[in-house]
Amino acid sequence: MKRNMLKICSVSLLMLFLLSQTSYALNNVASDISIVKTTMKDNQKPNPPVITGPLSGKIRAIYNYNFTLTDPDGDSLTTILIEWGGTGYDNTTYICWICSGSGPKPNGTIFVADHSWTTAGNYSIRAKVWDTQNNESDWGTLSVTMPYSYNKSIPHSLELLFQRFPHAFPILRHLLGY
Repeated sequence: MKRNMLKICSVSLLMLFLLSQTSYALNNVASDISIVKTTMKDNQKPNPPVITGPLSGKIRAIYNYNFTLTDPDGDSLTTILIEWGGTGYDNTTYICWICSGSGPKPNGTIFVADHSWTTAGNYSIRAKVWDTQNNESDWGTLSVTMPYSYNKSIPHSLELLFQRFPHAFPILRHLLGY
């Protein structure tokens, strides 16, 4: 009986020891894990570029336009796409600053681009940007008007005279735009 009692006490002490160590280990793990309550805020897309510049002009003249680039989260901006509202190969400008190795543009950058139109008409300049989180902005727009140009008609007799004597009458040629 004494032997059984000794076994029971030994087993009880062993279990008590194991349970106390487990409890100690669990307390240490629980104290190392800090529960942090955060509210995850989704990254917002950049603001549409604010476009400023001349609202009208002459065809074939080059005009500078400012594109103010901002992001509500303060993210840097990586890419801009500009559509100038015309047709042809020069209607679109796409610049990827990080692709070219120059790095992203900081929030609040004013990017300057120039453009000219070859035909008269009304045009809508559109632009959008991407931030470092790859969020895409909505379009920013600006409407511009390039007036119609007209050819000054030169009387046929003067035109024949200029053809016959190409180096004569330079001042008259200049005034008539011939």
